[in-house]
Amino acid sequence: MIPKTIIEGLIEKDVYIYIKNITKEFTGKLVSITPYIAAEDIITLEDKTNNIVYIPMSEITVITERR
Repeated sequence: MIPKTIIEGLIEKDVYIYIKNITKEFTGKLVSITPYIAAEDIITLEDKTNNIVYIPMSEITVITERR
């Protein structure tokens, strides 16, 4: 699992996120990190068409900043 402090530094930036066992990347602006009741944080990602994607932090394998 990626440390939360690294992901917090990427809030409001464009990122690529790769998920375990999925061969496609998710791209968009990292909007927020929401604490979840079951002790797992959820990342909110907004893509270029304003769709919102919610991703559990434990499922992220790689996160990179887009340039």
